[in-house]
Amino acid sequence: MVFLEALESMTSIALLGLVGFFLVRSQWISAETEIFLPKLITKVVLPPYLMSNIVGHFDRDQLLASLSSSLVPMASMITCYLLFRLLAVLVRVDKRHRGLFALAGTVSNTILIGIPVNVALFGESSLPYVLLYFFANTLFFWVFGAHVLAAEGTKKQQLRLSEKIRQFFSPPLCGVLLGITLVLLGLPLPRVIAETCRYLGQLATPLALIFVGITLARVEWHKAHMGADIIWGLLLRLAIAPLVLVVMLHVLTLSPIMARVFVIQSALPGMAIISVMSAYYGADKEYASSLVALSTVLGMVSVPIWMSVIHTLFPVV
Repeated sequence: MVFLEALESMTSIALLGLVGFFLVRSQWISAETEIFLPKLITKVVLPPYLMSNIVGHFDRDQLLASLSSSLVPMASMITCYLLFRLLAVLVRVDKRHRGLFALAGTVSNTILIGIPVNVALFGESSLPYVLLYFFANTLFFWVFGAHVLAAEGTKKQQLRLSEKIRQFFSPPLCGVLLGITLVLLGLPLPRVIAETCRYLGQLATPLALIFVGITLARVEWHKAHMGADIIWGLLLRLAIAPLVLVVMLHVLTLSPIMARVFVIQSALPGMAIISVMSAYYGADKEYASSLVALSTVLGMVSVPIWMSVIHTLFPVV
């Protein structure tokens, strides 16, 4: 029953993605639109939406108590990366992308896919925990993951420190940090600002999913990797990474809803920025793109499976 309910929610999400897919196929989406849409989502829609959710769902004491919980997904990511790097040697993953293999299995798409999926499965009350995982995921990638890709790449350029800082402090993260600041200072949002943020937030899910569909429509599927490395990579991202977190949660004490959100976040498709940064550093961008695209499609089925698992393991009283 839980599986079917989750599958129904994921089907709605997939249908929104298909809107973007068919807009591309119908040639309604120009190159300018493809540039504009992610900018609109990440720079205009998400920052106030995330900020208002932090302010609306936390008081100061609750926030301070919850922030320490972001150490749980961080510990899970560190464990996964080390485990997956060892596995890359044991299963003889191509040496050109062993670091990428481990990294792509570790980090997930916690915003553009994470927000719609968690809201569909758990409602808007899950958003604060989505953001805790997002913070850990972002920190892990930009502090450590980018260096993995740089070391594996063939191009010699390195991001300047100023560029790394700019990439880390993305507009969505700035929205989260502003919300945290307002809560810690005890400053409420004026009603007119809160209402504006709420209206913007209503755009977040459909626009994000339409953009995911546009991205999938641009994938050159005939060039996608389909060998053992990609199969192992999909297993790491969609099955083993959330399993590692489930094991850790059995020895920790978190609220059932937080545990559920963290597991779903860890089971989401690959982090899209991995493809971009692989191309920038001259790493194996074809492998990265194939893994992100295929995990996005297969996630429509794997997420309902994990929803059934966590319904049993972390019951909400």
